[in-house]
Amino acid sequence: MPVLEVLQLKIKPNISPSDPAIITSLQTVRTSLAEKIHPTHSRFYQSIEDLSLIYVLGLWTSLSQHQDFLSSDLRADILAPQEHLLDFSWCVHIPLEKMEDLPLDAPVVAIARIKVKSGQHLRLHNEITGKYREMLEERTSPSGVAEGWTVDPEGRGAENENMIITGWEKKDDHLAFGAGMREKFEDYRGLRDHWESVEASHTRDMEK
Repeated sequence: MPVLEVLQLKIKPNISPSDPAIITSLQTVRTSLAEKIHPTHSRFYQSIEDLSLIYVLGLWTSLSQHQDFLSSDLRADILAPQEHLLDFSWCVHIPLEKMEDLPLDAPVVAIARIKVKSGQHLRLHNEITGKYREMLEERTSPSGVAEGWTVDPEGRGAENENMIITGWEKKDDHLAFGAGMREKFEDYRGLRDHWESVEASHTRDMEK
């Protein structure tokens, strides 16, 4: 099953977020992966709220393929160009057939990692988000919505993690949509009550 790697990296404190070496190092790693392991077609996004945060979105043929690379002797050599610039924060995977299913070309890409509480909270989260999914898709058209539940090994709490990636013209459009939904619909307003935590960023493509 193909999976999307959603990787968050943090720029080291002594490095400027605008240093061109950052994108060069990411591109070098992408090229090395394609030549030696697998073409992930990775895309790179920088948080608008926190310029020190970088998101890498890349496609693997399976979760085990990525895990095999991370445990291989080639890992250190391939990732070396970014080691002195970026620190690892976290990485999760969701099912995804192709990169084109993502809103990659939107001016602003929102990336949300939601940890949902168990039991009835999980059911209500699914009911509420499903109920208003069409409205979200209409508002984000033509960029669209991509989402999935993480498939990372159990034991990390990952089984209740929902990744939602949406495309917007502007950050304010996303904020206005959420505010409007909370104002109009009581169940939507209480959606966060079903979450343990949420980590969200509005990002821009670093190669544009």
